[in-house]
Amino acid sequence: METSIKNKLGKAEKTLSLDPSIWNLELNEDLLHQTIYIYLANQRQWTKGTKTRANVNYANQKLRPQKGSGRARVGSKRSPIMVGGGVAHGPHPKDIRKSLNKKMKNKALKIALSAKFKDSEVNIIDEFPLQDSPSTKVMIDYISKLQLKGSILLLTEENDLILQKSCENINKVEVMEASSINAYSLIKPKNIIIPVKAVEKIQSLWGDSEFKTVTKSKTVVKKKTTSPKKTTSPKKTSTRAVKKDD
Repeated sequence: METSIKNKLGKAEKTLSLDPSIWNLELNEDLLHQTIYIYLANQRQWTKGTKTRANVNYANQKLRPQKGSGRARVGSKRSPIMVGGGVAHGPHPKDIRKSLNKKMKNKALKIALSAKFKDSEVNIIDEFPLQDSPSTKVMIDYISKLQLKGSILLLTEENDLILQKSCENINKVEVMEASSINAYSLIKPKNIIIPVKAVEKIQSLWGDSEFKTVTKSKTVVKKKTTSPKKTTSPKKTSTRAVKKDD
């Protein structure tokens, strides 16, 4: 498998070999749905909690006599109907974490990458056009040259603070390290921009150990322009009058 690499101007000048064990898998909707569902469920913290009447710090004495006052009978200040009493049927902290084995996680990640690649939503670039200092303007100009519509995920080989600082104020643009991706983070954005080094990192982590990534420069075939043949005009024959001797 090969794909084109775009330069800083957004033009394809090189090609990159891709590992088919990552970028050419069939879509498995059930596995992808299960992985995303478990990931989102595990993001919930469930740390909110309320006190029941057993946890409220009040004396357990009876507020007034059972009979004779003409009012409703009240047994304790801790009752849920009293101000400051316990909460009936309130939320409590609980552990709802779900688990998924490693093979299923890795396969779902590969399926997500393959699906995005087949939908032409993966853009592989040479490198990000940033120098030693962050620049939001440079990144906005570069994204506009790629002509992408919708949300964008930028993957980096390592933690790139300059790129993160440059994209903080750009709407619908997120930066993530290549080793931290998951199926949900890949499916969520519309477009993915990956430099060559990040692609090599992904293929070294989840791909075939024997596969080697190779970059090639595109060979531009020039059409031979055949110059028109010069048409030589026929030689003019001189018609001279020959004098006859008398």
